[in-house]
Amino acid sequence: MRLISSLFTIPAVLIAASLMASCGESDSGVPASSVSAATSPTEVPWLLTAEPADEAQSVTEAKASAKEGDVVIIRARVGGRAEPMSEGSPVFTVMDLAVPSCADMEEDHCATPWDYCCETPESIKANAATVQVVNADGTASTTSPMAGGVHPLDEVIIVGAVGPRPTADVLTIRATGVYRVGG
Repeated sequence: MRLISSLFTIPAVLIAASLMASCGESDSGVPASSVSAATSPTEVPWLLTAEPADEAQSVTEAKASAKEGDVVIIRARVGGRAEPMSEGSPVFTVMDLAVPSCADMEEDHCATPWDYCCETPESIKANAATVQVVNADGTASTTSPMAGGVHPLDEVIIVGAVGPRPTADVLTIRATGVYRVGG
């Protein structure tokens, strides 16, 4: 009986030791909190590893006051469409945090809660923004936000310049930085 007990104890101790040794660090020895889960910041230069120090505004605040060319910092949630982002595209949509997604509803039976189908089209239009991730030189990034570990319903902080505003309902941000809150 003692032999069987020892056979189970040794693997359990080895597993626990390896988990403790890796806790809080990535494979490179850098604290895990400063590295994206999907890839390194050098591969995704627009992925911010720390939350911006300046206070972020909501999508609706930015829509009310931002002018083309203004540098803004907004805090929002990825969503607003059935496919708010797609693999290989640097463009995604976000919604104001004040608007609840279908996942925030008590009886969420929605297969795609990030599409905000519980909201009216008018509400979605009024509270949504489009984000285009760009490189430091202003050209469109070739890296999808998904490659940086960003997914539908993630809360994000976006730093960038406001693009053309043909109407007050349109807010496009040419983002040079995206921070995934809690991630």
